[in-house]
Amino acid sequence: MSVTPTRMELAKFKKRLRASQEAHKLLKDKQDELMRRFIALSRETSRIRRHVDASLKAFSAQAGLSVAGFPYHMVENLFLVKETLVSADIKQKNWMGVPIVDIEYEVQAAKPSSALISSPLLSKTGRDMRSLLPYLLRLTVAEKNCHILSQEIEALRRRVNALEHMIIPDLMENIKTIQLKLGDMERDTITRLIKFKALKG
Repeated sequence: MSVTPTRMELAKFKKRLRASQEAHKLLKDKQDELMRRFIALSRETSRIRRHVDASLKAFSAQAGLSVAGFPYHMVENLFLVKETLVSADIKQKNWMGVPIVDIEYEVQAAKPSSALISSPLLSKTGRDMRSLLPYLLRLTVAEKNCHILSQEIEALRRRVNALEHMIIPDLMENIKTIQLKLGDMERDTITRLIKFKALKG
């Protein structure tokens, strides 16, 4: 890069270098903090996912036993009439300038069934399935936030690397080049003055 070896240009590059170094520190600190939160959130997401997967596996076996002996259309009607109402309010939170999703929900009691078939195991299966709904909502929010954080961390990583490996080294190289050229110019000036005085003397 061609630079003009002047004191004004040197001051400008030094100012840009200080601003770039400060920006690098701030972005690196933000990246580290978001990574810490991302790891914690990933662990929480994995914990909820394991619970949901285990519950669904247990429900699958339990449901098979609970509906044994009942016609399919009667079982289907049973679960269709027992609606579970959920009121949810989706909001946003701010983590260091990153908008993440938050959800507030309330699961209301299921409407009583008017179906003619039922059994204790079938009723338990319905209750267990409804009890899983909050975990499904939490899992959805956690996975969405993991995705948001991962994208933000990746963008920060690119900016930090650009500052660390390209912008800051280039600015330092330009400062060094200007300082060397200014030093050469000063030595040339001093040499000319010495020669001039020698000729006058």
